[in-house]
Amino acid sequence: MSKKSVVITVVLLLLAAAFRAGMFYRERSPSQAYELTDVLVARVDLPARTVLKEELVETMRLPRHYMQQDAYEMRSMSDIRLINNLVTLVRIPKGNQITQSSLDAGGPKAAADSGVPPSQRHYLEGVKYFQNANYEQARKEWKTAMKMDPSNTEAAAGLKRIEQILAGSK
Repeated sequence: MSKKSVVITVVLLLLAAAFRAGMFYRERSPSQAYELTDVLVARVDLPARTVLKEELVETMRLPRHYMQQDAYEMRSMSDIRLINNLVTLVRIPKGNQITQSSLDAGGPKAAADSGVPPSQRHYLEGVKYFQNANYEQARKEWKTAMKMDPSNTEAAAGLKRIEQILAGSK
């Protein structure tokens, strides 16, 4: 066997092994590789016992393969109304998928009956406004929380933080 034929044989064997190993895998775009779907995700951090409204959630497009088993799939924009007045059972961080198992159909009354003190509910509402940079509404909620419970240190710290932010913007 000549030196040239040995080199050709070795190259062909290496190419065959590379194809079998997937080295020449042609990468496809996500829309070709996976079927895409829209799912509901939290627009802001949602504390437990939060009554959901449309403005607290948004849709995210992702491959169906990454959709959680009981996540809310959005087939039309009117589907977003399905979550109105549902209550979160657990904290849902910003960007996480909203799942059916993390929600309760109890509505606002269930949130009120959850054992969370009214001052703490106002504090949590203030947190949502603060995270959306609605400082005036957050201030209003936290002042209400302080009136209900003057020892609410979280609301006091929130009010102090808003004063710092507003003083820095002047």
